[in-house]
Amino acid sequence: MTNRKRKKQQAGAVPKKIVTPVYNQILVQPVHRGINDIGIWKSALRAADMGLRSKLYDLYEDILMDGTVTDAIGKRIEAITDCDINFTVNKKEVPRMTELIDTVEFENQLKEIMWTLFWGISVDEYSFVNGFDFNSIPRKHIRPKEKLILRRQYDTDGISYSDDGMIIQWGEDDDLGLLLKVAPYVIYKRGGFGDWAQFVELFGMPQRIGKYNSMDEQSRRLLIQAFEEAGSAPYIVIPKESDVEQTTLSGSSNGALYNDFRNACNEEILITVLGQTMTTKDGASLSQSKVHMEVQEKKHRSDRRFVIRMLNKYFVPLLESRGYPVHGGKFSFVDKKDELTVSDLKTLSTMIPIPRSYGYEKYGIPEPKDGEEVFMGAPADTGNDDRPAKAVKPQVGTVENADERTLWERIKSFFVAAPHPGGAGIIRMSDTSPLDERLIAAVWNGELAGFSPELFRFFAEDFLKAVRTAFEEGPRNADVGVAYKLSDDLFRMATEQNLFHFSAAKTLAEIQELNRLFRESGSFGEFHRRAKETTEVFNKTWQRTEYETAVLTAEGMSTYRKLRTKKKVYPFWEYLTVNDGRVREEHMKLHGVILPENDPRWNKIYPPNGWACRCLVTGRMKHQVKVDLEEMRRRVDDFLKTAEWKKAEAQGWGVNRCDSAQVFTADQMYIRKFPQQASSYLKDMTAERWNLPGVQAMKRDASGNIPVSGRSEQEVWETYAEDGRIVLTDYDGRKVVVEKKQFDSHTAGKGRDNRIRYWDAMLEALHAPDEVWLNDEIKHDLLDTYCLLKYYRDEVLAVNYRIEGEKLVLKTWYVMQTRTPGNRKVNLKKEIWDKRRRGLLIKKRRSASSRPSEP
Repeated sequence: MTNRKRKKQQAGAVPKKIVTPVYNQILVQPVHRGINDIGIWKSALRAADMGLRSKLYDLYEDILMDGTVTDAIGKRIEAITDCDINFTVNKKEVPRMTELIDTVEFENQLKEIMWTLFWGISVDEYSFVNGFDFNSIPRKHIRPKEKLILRRQYDTDGISYSDDGMIIQWGEDDDLGLLLKVAPYVIYKRGGFGDWAQFVELFGMPQRIGKYNSMDEQSRRLLIQAFEEAGSAPYIVIPKESDVEQTTLSGSSNGALYNDFRNACNEEILITVLGQTMTTKDGASLSQSKVHMEVQEKKHRSDRRFVIRMLNKYFVPLLESRGYPVHGGKFSFVDKKDELTVSDLKTLSTMIPIPRSYGYEKYGIPEPKDGEEVFMGAPADTGNDDRPAKAVKPQVGTVENADERTLWERIKSFFVAAPHPGGAGIIRMSDTSPLDERLIAAVWNGELAGFSPELFRFFAEDFLKAVRTAFEEGPRNADVGVAYKLSDDLFRMATEQNLFHFSAAKTLAEIQELNRLFRESGSFGEFHRRAKETTEVFNKTWQRTEYETAVLTAEGMSTYRKLRTKKKVYPFWEYLTVNDGRVREEHMKLHGVILPENDPRWNKIYPPNGWACRCLVTGRMKHQVKVDLEEMRRRVDDFLKTAEWKKAEAQGWGVNRCDSAQVFTADQMYIRKFPQQASSYLKDMTAERWNLPGVQAMKRDASGNIPVSGRSEQEVWETYAEDGRIVLTDYDGRKVVVEKKQFDSHTAGKGRDNRIRYWDAMLEALHAPDEVWLNDEIKHDLLDTYCLLKYYRDEVLAVNYRIEGEKLVLKTWYVMQTRTPGNRKVNLKKEIWDKRRRGLLIKKRRSASSRPSEP
C-alpha cells in the first residue's frame, strides 16, 4: 500500500464503490421446452396469479415459435419502427436527440416497449458509459408487484429496483399480456396438426389389400410375408392363387375438418392480435379489405399513442437526469397529415378551403416572389426562347383563375420527369386494345384522375346482366313449387339503382388505386406491372365473386318476394344449403332450420349470408311442419354467436337485402359513405366527361320541334286520371305515378308557366328519352333522381322521377333553358345544362353526333 493511500485511510477516507449492473448479476437458466397442453396453460396461469411467472413465460417462448403469431405481432411492431419519430422542444427539433433517435439502440427500445403489450411487462436497465445503451432484464427474474429482480428465477428475494433511477418498468404490475389470450389457440392448433399428421400417415397413402382363401392357412402366411418383404417397394411377389388390390381413400373424409380447425385457430389468433384477419389472409373484395385495414390502422394508432406516452412519461425524465437537453420537450410520431397524397389534397380542396402556402410547404417547393422566374409547362409557341416565365402575383378579389389546371396537374408539372426516367413519354392505345391496357395508359398519360365512364359501363353492364337474367329466368336454387318470374318492376328498379351506385364506387376506387401506383412508380415498366396486377384483381378476381353474389342475391330476392305474397299458403320457411362439399361449415348449422315466416331471425339469416353464398329458402305448409320450433330458434341463436356470422356481419352481411332491394349494402361499397355523399365524387361528371355532344349539337340532330298540347289541365286529368291519380309508363315499362297535388302544382298553380302545354312532350320523354341520368337534382346528397332528357330542334324537355316509398313518383317536368336573352354569359347556360346532364349516365340515344357506346 502506498503512503498516499495509507494516509487517506488513516484520515477516514473510504474507497469509491463500483456498482455492478443488475443485469450482470443474473444467472439465466435455459428455457424449459416441453409438450404443452391446456392443462399446463391453466396451471401456469394460476401460478402467475400468485406472482410466479416462470412457467407462463416458458409457455410464451414456446408460443412464439408459431409463424402466425410472430407474423401478426411483427405487423404491429413494424408499424411502430417504420414510422418517423422526433423530439421537439417548443416545436423545434433537438439535434442531440435526433442523433439518439437515429440509433439501433433506440429502435430496439421501441421494440421493447411494444413487446410489453404481448408479455405484459418489460424491465430495462440503462447505461450511458459509451453513449445510450440498455439491457432488458429476463422476465422470469422479475417480480413486478414487489419491484424485485431475482438473481435466480426461483429465488424468494432479490434486488429492489423501485428507486433505481437507471431502471424503467414498462407495463402494469398485473398485466400478463396478449400472449395469454393467444396461447390456447396455438395449443389447440398444434394438437390439430398432430391429429392431421396422423390422419395423413394412416389414410394419406394407398392401401394394399390382400385376399386369400380362408381354408388355406399357408396362403395367408405367404401373403403376409410378401407384404412385409415389400416394405415401401412398389411391388410384391405373391403366389398366383393370392389376390391383391390397391385402394386410394377418397370422398368427404379427406382431412378437410383438420384444415378448417387450423384456419379457425389462426383467425382467432389474428383477431386477438390485429383485430381482424384480412390483412394476413385473402378476402373477397376491396370493400372488405378496406374495413379490415381500417381496423388494423386503429390498432396502429393505439400503439403509437401507447409508445409515445411511455417514452414521455418514463424515458424523458431518465434522459434529463443524464444531462440530455430534453427539459420541456416531448417525443412524437410524424403527424399522419404529412402523408396526404396529391389526390387526397385535390379531393379535400373541393370540400374545404386550403391555403396555397400549404402546397408549397408540403412538397418542399419555395413560393415564388414577385417577378421571380418560375418553371411553367412549355407553351405551344415557345420558339427558340427557353427562358422561364415570370411569376405573376394574383390580384386580390380576382374571380377567375388564369391557370385552369387542377392542383394535381399543376403539381405534376414540377415533377414531370420524375416518374418517367426511362423516357417512355405518352403511351398510345387503339380503341381495340383491352380495357385494362387503355386504363393503364390513360393514367400514365395523366388523362384519367377520377372516374372512367368506360370502366363504369363495364361493371354496370355485368351486374345488370346478372340480376336481369336471374329475375327473368327465376331462381334455380329454389324449390320448383315457388319459382316464378318477378313482376315487381319497382323492386327491380331499386335493385338496379343499387348496382349503379356500387359500380360507380368501384370505378372510383380502382382509378384512385391506379393513380396511387402511378405516383409511387419510378418507371413505366414498374407502373405497368403493378397496375396490371391491380386491374386483374378488380376486373376479374373480385368481379367474378361479386357477379356470382349478384346472381344469387337476385335469385334470393325473387324467392323472397314470392314467398311474401304466398305467406298464407306457406306460413313456415325452411333454410337449406346446397349440401355439397363446398358449403361453409357454419352454414351447415342452419341446414333444415324451419321458422315461421314472420320470425325476426329471418332478417338476419335470410340468404345470401356471405360472398357467393348459395343457401336458399323454401316455403312449407303448416301440415308439413312437425318440428320443435324452440329448438330451431336456439339453433339460429347459436349460429348468431359464431365467429363466422360476426365476421360476415362486419362485412355488411347479416341483413335481409332481399327485402331492401340491395345487392350490395353501404358497408360493402368501395368508397366510404357512398352513395350518401356520392355527389361530392361525381359532381364533375358532366356530359363532356361522358364524351357526349353538346346541347346544341343534340338539338340539331333532333327530328322535329317540341309538340305542344292544346288541352287544358282539366281535360288532361279527366283523360288520364284513375282512382285519384295518373299512372304512366316509362321507357322500361315501369309505372310512374302522378299525384293530384303534384299535377295541380305544375299546371294550375298561381304563377305557373303553363306547363300543361308540354304534357305530350313529357309523355314522349318518358317513353323514348334521349338521355337518362342518375343524379342528385332533387336531393343534393343522394344519387337517386332519374333525369330524363328529350331533345327537340327548338327545346329540350326534362323529366324527373324517383322512388318514394312503394311508388315511382313523377316529381317535375319542364323545358330546360337553352337560350339566354340579352347579354347573359354563355357559361351560365353551361351551368344550367351541367346541372341536369351530370352524374351517372345510364342510357343514351344513338345519334349521328354521339359515340356508339351505351350502358
